[in-house]
Amino acid sequence: MAERGRLAPDLVLTGGRVLTMDAQNSVAQAVAIRDGRILAVGADDDVLRLAGDGTEVIDLDGRPTLPGLTDCHVHLASDAGRAVNAAECRDFYDPSIRTVPDILDRLREQAQNTPPGQWVVGRGSPLQDFRLGEGRLPTKAELDAAAPNNPCWISFGAHVIVTNSLAIKERGITGDTPNPQGGTVVKDLNTGEPTGVFRERAQFLIKAKDSGVEPVELAERIAIELEHCLRRGVTGIHDIIISKEEVLAYQLLARQGRLPVRVSMLIRVIESAFEKWSLLDTGFIQGFGSEWLQVGGIKMSIDGGFTGKNAAFSDELVIDGERHPGLIRIKQDELDDTVERYHRQGMRICTHAIGDVALDMILEAYEKAQHKFPRTDHRHRVEHMGNWMMTPERIARAKALQILPLANPPFLYFMGDPLIEMLGRRVTEHGFPFRTLWDQGFPLSFGSDAPGYYPVDPLRDLGTAVAHETLNGVKLSGEEALTRTEALRSQTINAAYTAFREHELGSLEVGKLADVTVLGDDPFSFPPERFHHLPIDLTISGGKVVYTRDSATDGKAPVRRVTVASGSCGCACIH
Repeated sequence: MAERGRLAPDLVLTGGRVLTMDAQNSVAQAVAIRDGRILAVGADDDVLRLAGDGTEVIDLDGRPTLPGLTDCHVHLASDAGRAVNAAECRDFYDPSIRTVPDILDRLREQAQNTPPGQWVVGRGSPLQDFRLGEGRLPTKAELDAAAPNNPCWISFGAHVIVTNSLAIKERGITGDTPNPQGGTVVKDLNTGEPTGVFRERAQFLIKAKDSGVEPVELAERIAIELEHCLRRGVTGIHDIIISKEEVLAYQLLARQGRLPVRVSMLIRVIESAFEKWSLLDTGFIQGFGSEWLQVGGIKMSIDGGFTGKNAAFSDELVIDGERHPGLIRIKQDELDDTVERYHRQGMRICTHAIGDVALDMILEAYEKAQHKFPRTDHRHRVEHMGNWMMTPERIARAKALQILPLANPPFLYFMGDPLIEMLGRRVTEHGFPFRTLWDQGFPLSFGSDAPGYYPVDPLRDLGTAVAHETLNGVKLSGEEALTRTEALRSQTINAAYTAFREHELGSLEVGKLADVTVLGDDPFSFPPERFHHLPIDLTISGGKVVYTRDSATDGKAPVRRVTVASGSCGCACIH
């Protein structure tokens, strides 16, 4: 009995419907966990028999249980740093924001509470001009009236900001200011003066590349965001990192034992506070770190974002009669050089490419590097690949190069309606081709680009991959939808593969790290277009319960937690 007690699990989950996401998609009833790893998976009686003195037993009461969920593309630390004191103008977070005056009211209130001369900052949503009653963004003159004594700017996603006149004056920008490489200072066609709209790299003429928040404070803000993740069953994220303060903040949380989500850091080496060759100099490659905090690769962006109307398409965008030729932020020679050097060192590379011009550029760069320095398991990624314009030729090329596409279901869900208007046939003809990519053998996983746009929620995203429809219920293509099982695998075992961690995460199998999500309803009967309402009853990270839903609202009894008492009969009865 003494030996049995020493080897007994710390935690047993019993009476569930355990979707293991192993190679056979096996379904079990119970899971035993010890020292943060899975000790056993199987039938209730077999697993309960392992329990000993002090084992905590959780009765799942039939709840669906699966591996912890992962979001493979977020900007969590950066967003946490920038969120302080910003006026909330995002309609995705606050549906009461419906008009330009609503935005101006928020900025005016912020300005009235800010000393003259200090900066006023607002946060809007991407493509918000399509949803506002006026069908446009606020103007420089309107921001002048809302914040007459303060330099002011407001972002609408990551790719465009609008400023007032004081902001332009404060930064010394005039009609003679040239466009930076990969950015546009939009100027009035008649006067030649800045209109207040700054796209892509030109944004950094106004705003700083880092938040200016010290690591200790940033760590606290990150911790709050990670708590939100736990409430949606998230136990892993791939976070785009742009400053050493963000790295230090994550390390601080890890040292304090306060990192409840496993973080893979994708270090931006261009357009960030890092020097381009920083990680080459250190010799770090993906996997460096601990079970909780690792380097996941480098990140860079070739073209602009479609939300700023700056993506590089061969057939340029024309919206309301205005031409948008797109922006190339990294030219081909610089791209080739950066890819080659990091590829040769063995570092995984993650590259943003929205338009087909950018997509072809990165496939060419990857192909050149592979030809010179063949590697069989680099797992290079193309961020946003798989949203549109995936021709058979591009699919074949990406497959031959073993590239991982990182598509974005939230773009379809939240922005699909204006996307159809903006991109036309680029989206309506085989847009978001999840089924095609899956059938071609890509280990498909998804990234949200949250939380600056909308909350982190992989359940919402995989539900969108199944429903294949927009927020307003417009179904794009039923032929490109995934099955529910495929979608669940995309954010569990496939996401683990995307992080080089399929041998320790992503499925509920003996020996793997014990990250578990317990749902409050059945994902096989719950409407997929409403998966953002699919309840999470329990989140377990590293074998510890880190989130429990306070009360069940669907009639199901709350999760019952008991401990096997010392001196029990030895038959794993619960006393």
